[in-house]
Amino acid sequence: MDSIPTDFGLDAVRTLSHVGDPTPGPEHSVFWNAWFERLRHESPVLKKRRVVDESDPTATHEYVSTHGVRIGCRLTTPHEGTAVRGSLVRVHGYSVPKTLEHEERDLQEICARGVAVLSIRLRGYPGSRRDTNGDLIDLNASDPSWITQGFDSYEHKDWVLTHALGDVCNGVRVMRNALLGRDAKDLEPWMEGDARRPDVFLHGRSLGGGLATIAAAQLSGRMLGRSIVDRLAVEVPSLGAWKWRLEHSKTGISGEFASIIEANPDRREELMDRLRLMDAVVHGRKVRAPTLAMLAGRDEVAPAPAAAAVFNAIDADPGRKWRFCVPYGHRAGDTHNTRRVARFGKSLGDFFDPQRRPIDSMAGWETDMWLGNP
Repeated sequence: MDSIPTDFGLDAVRTLSHVGDPTPGPEHSVFWNAWFERLRHESPVLKKRRVVDESDPTATHEYVSTHGVRIGCRLTTPHEGTAVRGSLVRVHGYSVPKTLEHEERDLQEICARGVAVLSIRLRGYPGSRRDTNGDLIDLNASDPSWITQGFDSYEHKDWVLTHALGDVCNGVRVMRNALLGRDAKDLEPWMEGDARRPDVFLHGRSLGGGLATIAAAQLSGRMLGRSIVDRLAVEVPSLGAWKWRLEHSKTGISGEFASIIEANPDRREELMDRLRLMDAVVHGRKVRAPTLAMLAGRDEVAPAPAAAAVFNAIDADPGRKWRFCVPYGHRAGDTHNTRRVARFGKSLGDFFDPQRRPIDSMAGWETDMWLGNP
């Protein structure tokens, strides 16, 4: 553990054990009850894409999400003859991702376990730009950024990040319904899989990790007291511990939000409360699904203590949470770091095996979670 590089004057133990403030803001319950009620009345259906979105023509499917925006995605299924026993929804990070087709190359091991994988693109990202009508700018621009679109509006519902959360939740819903044989007229025969209650998994990196955590929380307790998300994996999750982030880091998206808040001093308290509506630390206490996280000692994009705070907030039992440590988060680092990240990728294959309990699939990785092994 002592070999982990760290930032902010914290040692490795204090970095990885960092906690954020889990107290909800004053409008938390009112906002999220209304938000979920709107989501509940949406009826997204996963369909084959008929009209190409030129921003990423490799999207194979789509579904209509919040405010009528078509979300592009790519469906990767097990080889013929392999029964589908579960599904996985994958959410990308903040920077412009590779094409969906390119990402598919990393999914073969997971699909071989009988998992159908849906890789989605949040609204405004390549593959999901046809319906944004110019509201979401090109991600290479810096003023304003994607994540702050609508943040300083006088209406809570205008913030793009809350709509992006709907994209994630609706992705989970369409995969669960498809595996149950609902709303799947346009899909392949494998959707008639033999699982009576198919597992639904969720995986996100950085921005996607924060959204995945919040989505798992919002979908918790909505189905006879059970979570719709059965397993959660996050890599260096963002969107957490906002108060700490704005006090200690003004780079990246932290700087974007800080600039808006500083430009509106008379609305500072209001905007800070709004930011906490999308704080994954606040939501994490509702997540009880088995969780695997990749956390770094140092990260120049998503501060390592804030990412650790998201994982630490998740309320799964200690025997159902696993922390895989790497030296560096968003940057490649040295060869050792590259190997550690690759090892985490392999552990995901075991974690998302629907035929094994998470505690059994992770048992062989316990000694590899820290930095002692290459």
